[in-house]
Amino acid sequence: MEIGIRVLGTVSLEHDGHADLLGSAKERLVLAALALDAGRPVSLDTLIHRLWEDTPPAKPRAGLHTYAARIRRRLRATGSDDLLVQRAHTYLLDIRPERVDCHRFEQLAARARALADGADDGAALDLLREAAALWRGEPLAGLSGLWVESVRATLSQRQLAAHLTRFGIELRRGHFAELVPDVAALLDRHPGDETLAAQLITATYGCGRQADALHVYDTVRRHLREHLGADPGEALTRLHRLVLNRAPLSELLPRGEPRVATPHTLPRHAELVGRQEELAATTRAAGQAAGRAAGRSAGTVIALQAISGMAGVGKTLLALHAARSLEPLFPDGQLHLDLRAHSPGQEPLTTRAALTALLRMLGIPPGDLPDDPDALVSLWRTLLSRRRAVIVLDDVADPDHLRPLLPGPSPSLMIVTSRRRLSGLPGVRPVLLDVLPQEDAVALFRELAGEPGPAHTREVAAIVQLCGRLPLAIEIAAGRLASRPSWTAGHLLHRLTHGHGRLREIRDGTQEIARAFEVSYHTLGAEERAVFRILGLQLGPDYDAFTTAALADLPIDRTERVLEGLLDAHLIQEPVPERYTTHDLLGEYSRTLAASELKPVEREQALHRLIDFYIQSSDAADRLIAPRRPRANISRHLSPYRTPAWNSPADARRWLTAECSGLIAAERHCRTHGRAHEAALLAGSLAGFLHEERYSAHTQDMHLAAAAHWRAGGEPEAEVYALINQGAALSRNGHYDEALVVLGRALGAARGIDDTTVAEVRHARGVLRWNLGRLPEALADQEEALALRTRSGDPWQLARSENNLGITHLYLGNFKVADEHFHSALVRFRAVGDAHEEAHVLNNLSDLHLHIGDRESARRLLQEARKILAASGTTAEHAMAQVNLANTMDASTEINEMLDLYQDSLTSFRRLGDRRNASITLHGMGSALHSAARFREAAEHHTRALELARSIGATHEEAQALHGLGAAEHRLGQAASAAAHLTAAVAAADRTGAADEAARARAALAEVEPESRIPAPDPEQLA
Repeated sequence: MEIGIRVLGTVSLEHDGHADLLGSAKERLVLAALALDAGRPVSLDTLIHRLWEDTPPAKPRAGLHTYAARIRRRLRATGSDDLLVQRAHTYLLDIRPERVDCHRFEQLAARARALADGADDGAALDLLREAAALWRGEPLAGLSGLWVESVRATLSQRQLAAHLTRFGIELRRGHFAELVPDVAALLDRHPGDETLAAQLITATYGCGRQADALHVYDTVRRHLREHLGADPGEALTRLHRLVLNRAPLSELLPRGEPRVATPHTLPRHAELVGRQEELAATTRAAGQAAGRAAGRSAGTVIALQAISGMAGVGKTLLALHAARSLEPLFPDGQLHLDLRAHSPGQEPLTTRAALTALLRMLGIPPGDLPDDPDALVSLWRTLLSRRRAVIVLDDVADPDHLRPLLPGPSPSLMIVTSRRRLSGLPGVRPVLLDVLPQEDAVALFRELAGEPGPAHTREVAAIVQLCGRLPLAIEIAAGRLASRPSWTAGHLLHRLTHGHGRLREIRDGTQEIARAFEVSYHTLGAEERAVFRILGLQLGPDYDAFTTAALADLPIDRTERVLEGLLDAHLIQEPVPERYTTHDLLGEYSRTLAASELKPVEREQALHRLIDFYIQSSDAADRLIAPRRPRANISRHLSPYRTPAWNSPADARRWLTAECSGLIAAERHCRTHGRAHEAALLAGSLAGFLHEERYSAHTQDMHLAAAAHWRAGGEPEAEVYALINQGAALSRNGHYDEALVVLGRALGAARGIDDTTVAEVRHARGVLRWNLGRLPEALADQEEALALRTRSGDPWQLARSENNLGITHLYLGNFKVADEHFHSALVRFRAVGDAHEEAHVLNNLSDLHLHIGDRESARRLLQEARKILAASGTTAEHAMAQVNLANTMDASTEINEMLDLYQDSLTSFRRLGDRRNASITLHGMGSALHSAARFREAAEHHTRALELARSIGATHEEAQALHGLGAAEHRLGQAASAAAHLTAAVAAADRTGAADEAARARAALAEVEPESRIPAPDPEQLA
């Protein structure tokens, strides 16, 4: 009888019905470490690490050999010789994996899933029962250590997956009552598992126990909110609605695995010329993997690799063709993600960013994505665990970049492209992609160059050979010939064979690829070569003629002509009019040229010219957009290079938007390369634009460094404005307390300068305190700012103060005073011709009229504001105007239009990272849904608004959300919870000094209290 090994319980050897528990825990641990890799060699270092982790004894190998010898003796005692094989630096347990209970369990469970997919539920249940009988306790019972815990967790997850499969089958077969105890016990161990919860709800409902089914949902929802801050997913919420509505049981029963989405995100691509052998190898391996999908325990990874010089060899094109051809085998979706390991001007995608993008492709809403990176990995692997999808991960940096993105046990296929070999990863099937065979290279050239038939056979053959049969080099050469009607293949061949240093011997991958670009580079004129070379120093992902002129030290008209020449040569691209990009490989070649052919001093001078241009142009753009914006009086060096001739503030804003990545990169370059003065100048010029466009994540460090620089340089006025900008950035990110500290420092420094500077700090701090809901303090700051500005008599500054005072009084419930301030601000802004600020006041006046119940006036004022903002408004301003427009609408007749406006704005605020306005928008949606008598949805939206408001300490928004939530709960008959939330709303409104909000919350509470059966809990304890 064959020997068996148990790890699903206490580790032991099994033979003839007897179990040998071995002599010590270390022996059991060594046996387990070998059994988990049965049939595969395990290195001594790996075994030592599994045995002792990071604290091995003085002679770990000797200890390991001792334990191995004891195990070998026990194996021989069963009559089994030579099962523990020692080879060079490894041990191998030479038994079939199915003789180890955990591997047998996985095989049985996989076969059961395949049978269930094929509707053979009876056979599947038999296999699952056989698999379950293999479990005799906790895996690796009695053993400890990080490796043990990791294995134990993995095996437990596989056991849970098998349980879920069995429960799903039992539900389909109508076995409800007998299933409830098993599912309930498992849900107690995994209280946040929504799949288990759905199965228990279905089973209890199938027993006719609707109340118990609803109780399960409420319990899981509370757990998710308390422990994860999340609501149940759509599938569980749908099930809850069905139970509430007493839907037929058939609608609840599982019909196979529900799919989150069937995404098809593969980009468009050229036709594949050649590569049939590589394509066949890739698809054949994938087809075999798909055929074995039911029985395998790990995903298959196809890594497209090549020798050095792989860039430009056609990895992505092959991957995309393979993915498309495999679509019938992988019906659950085709995904593509560029990980940007070699994208110029961009950081490689982090694990969090990559997983977020992939999960969004699968249809997971942003609000359902966990914050914890490990939870993101787990969710990704869970979603792929039973889906047959093909995923193309493009441009991976290295194995560490890829490892967190690999699926767990999954029938999906992952195709990976990388410029590096990907080794040390499980399940990798390398496809080494070399240059094209001669016949395919000739065919590719003829297709691209339009060379028909056998004409110029020898010349074409020689050309593709000189191009190294590299697809990208062939594309460049063929494109050059096609764009020059007077040229022949013979003429092109002559140029290729009579160049100087055309095919130099280069040893590293990047420069070997440069050979393909050299032919195009040397067909350019001297000035075009100089510009192409220096484009490698551009700081942004795209550029225009003005930045190129500064880099290259050329007049703008000559620069434009050179760029047109490079565009004709296909060395640069023009995706939008007058903005250019360089393909990532050509950009890499350009950077190589800059590094090798320019002296360090020349590179530094070029960057200095670009940064001087950026400083002058960003300052000019900012002054055109906001000519009255308060600024420190700082002397600036004038750049000799022309700034763009903007015709309007909107043109200047568009230029800043287009150049934003380059400008931010320029500031960061200066800050990190010893040019703090230039960094501080750029920070000041960009502050207003970056704040308005919600680029706050980029600006905190920027303004912190600027303030430090001005302080060290004895420039107190400049320091104060840098501190104001830093406070604004912190506030945008919801770091209100830190922002208050920074503005406190600014106020201390400003008192030694002048009233104007003090007023600016007071103004900024008043806005911050208003955001915090500290309205009386905000009012004091704004009144002091107005008093100081009254001395100067500047009408624009007075209008700013009047507007902010109006907003503060509006939230305090002083509507008449607010109206007076708004109208005063409106008169002043119109007098100085500032239409943009006029639109802000009209928007605020609209809000005031909405508060007093005059919807028609509110809508009229808002339409005036939107007309102005149409020409110059930012994304955030347009989004807020849409929210306010929705607020003026009638939910009884326009609810769908309102929700569309709100949702569009919410998307914008989330993209901008603006949590405060996202909370306001969610509250507006909740209020609209309440007015439309959709109270449960209203409560859900107010709950999300409350969570956002609390996450940033926005007390006023917290009070509004609590009020809306309590009102919705009242209409749902949840009197106790409604009273609790309304009590909390009153307390929050009182803390902010918002008398009107407090009065309305008290009135709502008075309606609820007679219905409440229990005392309201302490507001501080509310979720």
